[in-house]
This record gives sequence, structure tokens and C-alpha cells, in this order.
Amino acid sequence: MKHRIGQWFKNAKIQKKIMIIYICIGTIPILLLGLFASGQERKTLMEREHRNIEDSVSQGASQLKSQILVYNNLSDYIAFNQPISDVLIGDYDNIFSMYEQYTATVDPVLSSLKYFNPNINQITIYLDKNIVKHDTMVDSLQTIEGEKWYRQNESSLSQKVKWIIDAEKKTSFSARTMPIMEQNKQKGILYLDVNYDSLFAGFDDISRDSYGLYIVDKKGNVLFEKDTFSENTASKNNTKTTAKKSKEKRLSFPALKKKMEAQENGKKSNYLIVSADAGVDDWKIIVYQPQKMMAREIQTLLVLVMGIIAVCIITSVVASLAFSRFVVRDIKRLRDNMQAVEEGNMELMVTSNAGDEVGSLIRGFGSMLGEINRLIHEVYESKLTQRKSEMTALQAQINPHFLYNSLSLINWKALEAGQQDISKITLALSSFYRTSLNRGKNVLTIEKEIENMKSYLEIQLCMHDNDFDVIMDIDEEILPYQTLNLLLQPLVENAIDHGIDLKEDGRGYIKIIGRKDAENIYLTVEDNGVGIEPEILSSILEFKTKGYGVRNVNQRIRLYYGEEYCLRIESEVGKGTRCTINIPQKSNDPADGTS
Repeated sequence: MKHRIGQWFKNAKIQKKIMIIYICIGTIPILLLGLFASGQERKTLMEREHRNIEDSVSQGASQLKSQILVYNNLSDYIAFNQPISDVLIGDYDNIFSMYEQYTATVDPVLSSLKYFNPNINQITIYLDKNIVKHDTMVDSLQTIEGEKWYRQNESSLSQKVKWIIDAEKKTSFSARTMPIMEQNKQKGILYLDVNYDSLFAGFDDISRDSYGLYIVDKKGNVLFEKDTFSENTASKNNTKTTAKKSKEKRLSFPALKKKMEAQENGKKSNYLIVSADAGVDDWKIIVYQPQKMMAREIQTLLVLVMGIIAVCIITSVVASLAFSRFVVRDIKRLRDNMQAVEEGNMELMVTSNAGDEVGSLIRGFGSMLGEINRLIHEVYESKLTQRKSEMTALQAQINPHFLYNSLSLINWKALEAGQQDISKITLALSSFYRTSLNRGKNVLTIEKEIENMKSYLEIQLCMHDNDFDVIMDIDEEILPYQTLNLLLQPLVENAIDHGIDLKEDGRGYIKIIGRKDAENIYLTVEDNGVGIEPEILSSILEFKTKGYGVRNVNQRIRLYYGEEYCLRIESEVGKGTRCTINIPQKSNDPADGTS
């Protein structure tokens, strides 16, 4: 049998083999994963519901505590109110005088507190003396002496607020003594009755599923209980069995205590139980929920998993059918790439990670296209080199000796005519061009660059009738190091034309500073001219700006030394500009023409 199945599979068409393999590979892992995910999701749902109930209980406890605090503060306000105490302590000749005082002092305070706190049902002060009842606000202590709550708590009543809750009657009120009256050796009880349902309203929506809740004091007395089993069951199943099902789910407090003890001992329970402190007089909040209530979400998950498995089986079948077209698809992609190359898109990246013959064909075409691009790039570089050589040859034809001889003749004629200024300018101009041309070399020593600037500044001073000062602050240690030719001249020219020439008040100056640290050299050109506007300064190094020649300097530095070296410009309108070049320390190299 095993041999016959093997032989059948061996003789089956490839498409059928792919279909069987795809169904097995796609279905079995998904089925196992679905079962595992169902178990994990059940656990996650339990933990999530536990956290949600904890959060809801925490919010309800916070609301309860907040309300208790508000009512306690109101009680304090009344109990320690001196005018009210004085009126209550006072002796009156007649009922009318007492009525007037109560109406003028007690009524406005207690009425306003009830008005602004509509959940307060009653505020009454009970006095240990014979008085006529004044509405519900003042009454004789004899009125409550016979009541059960007063008899049970009379000995424990003090200046501290005490809350008395009756879950059966659904009443909630606080009671306390009046401290100011006690100081005058008189007894007064302040009674503040609060709407029971509003006090515990924060526990109305603990969970979207049915749940039960108890709030108990430290003695185990139930202060508040609530469950939503009958509500949710009735909304989903309007039958005679509703009441019976609700009763089965609901737990009495003793039964709930037994389940809590069992859980604490490590026993499993069919209820999710969450308990927390209420934060009020050692009250405790306990919420319980049947785990069956969460079964609906588990069932939904199982349906979803089964749906996914079905989709995976269908997908596997469709994929197995589609896979036979895979090779054709790759060939079509290769054809599209060839057409794109034919239309001139030579930068196309063509590759394949397939190990079959079609994949080898695609990779071969990609390698051929890469080789063509490499050859095109080589031809382009060759043309650039040829053009550069032609420009170098053209520059070499210019003989600087003619310029030097002409300037020398002008100098001799000026000396012969006694024109010292002309001679001085001519010699400075000759020195400037000799250094600038630098025998066609790009680099020279910083010393020669500084001499070049001195010649240039000497010419500018003559042209400006010496109306600005030149300050040289150069560290002699940097003089032997290399720099690019004509880096400082555009900065100096810019400082004159756009800085001190436009200055209206005071004498201008140009300061050239040279310093070095452990690795770099810093050359600075500083002026006290009019400065540069911020909108120009922000783009002066990025775009061609009319009248400013500093962009070219920055580009030359970056191209020759690298992106980390550049020109930095700082300027303040009305105060001046500071241009700083940083370049690496490079020693004098005769091969570079800097000797």
C-alpha cells in the first residue's frame, strides 16, 4: 500500500504534486497554530477582563471616596460653624425669638448646602434640650433616641464623622457630635442623610458582561450589593427560565467568601473574583463574574480560527494552481526590462533570486546591463579627462613673464618720474599676481597666501586713501602648512566691498587671524562693517548670491579637503562679519608646488 501511494505520487503531474504539498504545508501548521491561539486568547481574555474590572473598581472606589470626602467636608463646615453653634447654644425667651435666629442663621446655610448638593436628602441637627422642631433642620434629640441606629452607635459617636449604611433599607447617612457645643457642655448630633443609590453610582458599569458586586465593612457587614445577571439574561432570553438562571449565577456573600478562600488555597473556580480596598473606613469592594460570561468571545474566536483555516486551504489550492504560471511571469518581467533598456533606461536594476534556468537568464541579463553601464561610465570619465588635459594645455600657453616684465617696466618708469605711490602699487600688484598664478599650482604655503593678502590689501589701501585699518594676528607655527591658493582674497574683497565700504560712521578695520589646534588650522577674516542681512546669510553658501564670492570658496574647500571642512560665516547687522575657514594640517610638500 505504501509503495503504491509512493508510486502514484511519483507519477502524478507536477501541478498536482504542488497542490498536495501546498495543502499539507498550509493547513496543518495553521490548524495547530489556531488551537494554540485559542488557548492563549482565552487566557488573555481572562487577564484583560481582570484588568478591566480592577480599573473599573478603582474608578468606582475613587468616586465613592471623593463623594464621602465632599460630604465629610460639608459636615465639618456645619459642625465647626461658630454662628450656627452660637444660635443653637443660645437661650431664648420665647419661640418666636428662637425661630427668628434659626431662620436668619441656620436655614440659609443648610438650605444652600442642600441646593448645591441635590443628592443630600436631609440635614438635621438634634439638640439635647426641649425645643420645638424647626422644619427638618433642627429637632430634639429625643426624636432619634428610640431609633435602632442611634441606640447601637450612641456610645461611639464622636467629633469624627461616622457613616451608617443599611443595605436592606438602602439608607446612607453620617452622624457626629457638634464640637463647639461640647465645649459649652451641650450635646448636639449632626445628621446628614445622602441618597443611597447616588453614593454607590460609580459601581453601575463595572463590566459589559453580567457581574455581581458587594461592598462590606471590616466586620463583614454588607453595605451595598448589586448584580446584573437578571438584566442581561432577560435581555437575551425572555423565557421562564430567566429567574432560575440568574439565581444560579448570583452568589450570596457567605458563598462568595468560600469561593475566595478556595481560590486563595490554589483551587480552581468557575468565577472571576476581584477584590480591592474602597479607601473609606476599611470598606472592601468584591466583584465576581462567572467565567461562562466570557465564553461568547471564545466561541467567536473559534469561529474566526475555523474561518482562517478554511481560507488557508482555499488559498493553498489557488496558490498551487497559480504557481505553474510563475515561470511565465518571470519571463514576462525579463521582457519588460529589455523593453525599458531599449527605450533608454540604462540605470535599471535587473536581478533574480531564483535558482532555475529562468533565474540564471535574468541574472545574466542584469550582469550584461551592468557591464554596459560600466563601459559607458568609463567613456564618460575618459572624455572628462581629455577635456581637463586640453584646458591645462591651454593654460600652460599663457606666459606670465610678459605680465611681470610689463609691471617691472611700469615700476621703473614710475621711479624715474618720482611717482612713489605708483611704484608701490605696481610692486604690490606684481607680487599679488606672482603668488596668485603660483606657476599653475593649486596649493601653496600659508606664508605665501598671507603675503599675497598683504599685497592685495596694500593695493586696496592705496585705492581707499588708507581709510581703514589692517590687523594681522597670525600664529607663526601655521606658516609652513599648506592651503589652497586664493582662499582669503575673496573673503577680504567681500569684507571691503560689502562691509566697511558701506559703513557710514567710524573707521573700519579688517583683521586676519590664523590659529591651529591639534588637527586643524583656522583662518579668519573679520570686519566691523555693516554686516549681512539674515535672509542673505542663510543662503549665501548654498546659492549664487549677487555680489558675494564666498560660495566658490566653500565649494573649493569641500571638494579638496572633504565635507567636514568648510567656510563658516557669522554676521550681525550693524556690527560686522566674521568668516572662518577650517582646513586640515598638511605639511609643505614640494611635489604640490608649495615649496
